[in-house]
Amino acid sequence: MANTFNYKQVWTSDFQKSNWSMPIYPVIADLQFSAGLKMGDTVNRRYRSNPIFANDLSSSGGYSTQNYAEANETFTISKQKEASVRIVATEVLHTDLNTTKSYGTQLSNAIYTEIDADTLKAAYSSAGSVIDNGSIGGTAGDGIVASIANIANLPVIAMEKFMGTNVVYVNNMRFGKLPYEDYGGMLTWVIPPQVWTVIQLYFMARNTNKGDEVTTNGYVGQFGNFNTFVSNNLPFSARLALSVNPTDGDTITIKGVVITFKTTVDAGTTAGQVKIASTVALTNTNLAAFLNAPTTTVADSTNAGYNGFGASNTISENGFTIKKSDALHGLTATSSATGTSIIIKGAGKVTVSSTLTNAANLWTTAKQQVHSIFMVAKNISLAVRKDPDIYENPVSNSIARDYVMWTVYDNKVFIDQARAIIDLALDVSSSSITTYSNVHA
Repeated sequence: MANTFNYKQVWTSDFQKSNWSMPIYPVIADLQFSAGLKMGDTVNRRYRSNPIFANDLSSSGGYSTQNYAEANETFTISKQKEASVRIVATEVLHTDLNTTKSYGTQLSNAIYTEIDADTLKAAYSSAGSVIDNGSIGGTAGDGIVASIANIANLPVIAMEKFMGTNVVYVNNMRFGKLPYEDYGGMLTWVIPPQVWTVIQLYFMARNTNKGDEVTTNGYVGQFGNFNTFVSNNLPFSARLALSVNPTDGDTITIKGVVITFKTTVDAGTTAGQVKIASTVALTNTNLAAFLNAPTTTVADSTNAGYNGFGASNTISENGFTIKKSDALHGLTATSSATGTSIIIKGAGKVTVSSTLTNAANLWTTAKQQVHSIFMVAKNISLAVRKDPDIYENPVSNSIARDYVMWTVYDNKVFIDQARAIIDLALDVSSSSITTYSNVHA
């Protein structure tokens, strides 16, 4: 008689861990405007708009007055974000896990990641200076391929730019374990993980031990004069050179999402189609319009048309099935007569590719860039008027509840703050540079 065994089912007392990117914004952003504002309120900051010079005083004591002029910069609290999930009561009866608490954590992480991505994009978009390949003897506008040979030069170039523009900083300020301390004046460098690797290899090649460092808010120690923070939320930019109209069926791919150029868009049938217009400039216009609204469909006409992605159009990213429109989250596109440029916030390195008939049409390698940030901390104004908070909403005619995490915020880099921010354009086009995903559950 065969032996039979009874095996019991054992359930762990918690959910598996998620791997969200560590937010940097509590360290680098100035949050002084958060209190007392509401949606639609406007923050004003005045500045002097003309220089003043020291003139010679005449022998009789005469002097010449100079013009005094003021101007004003503003930003309005306008960003509203939410992350929500519906939990049916019967779905949590089979487990002793705190489902609502777990999803509350996930929802808040999604909101904090969005704020972080917006803050880092604002730093890149409004930076007063740029370090690119032209800064080290190459072509201006192209990205720098970070290497052991040049990595030590980058913080030195950044320091020269700060000193050359009389930016005020505190050279001896170091990051501690409390992210909300006043780090105003602290020299900060936000890097992608791929640059962290280069820095580690640089130290190893010199038998230098960095020692143990705290890891709060992505902090990984010092390099040069800068407190370095690793982030997967840095913005990515790329340029598609499209100077010749594509051929019917040509494709481009962004983050695994395929977009197909068609002479005739098939009336909402095949998602991801973009109209080939009568001129390449108009084709670029169509492509940018589609990328800026990837769930929208525009009927085919002489010079316009594209088919948006629906909820059933999905891809796999990082082991999860997600909507193609979600894969393109945070993307903005601008067109010109000879190409289309994209910026994706909160993405880090993104893989782009193309199958285009004309050899002149391609993703320009040196324009595939992750934008690392040198800055003096607290030089991005961020007003988080509504801290992320969970709202529990019973569902009518259903044994279920919606859990909604939401917030209201906005940001601005003012003129004086821009001088304290440097965009470091990194060329990440090489296939040897790993692409990571920020999609987590």
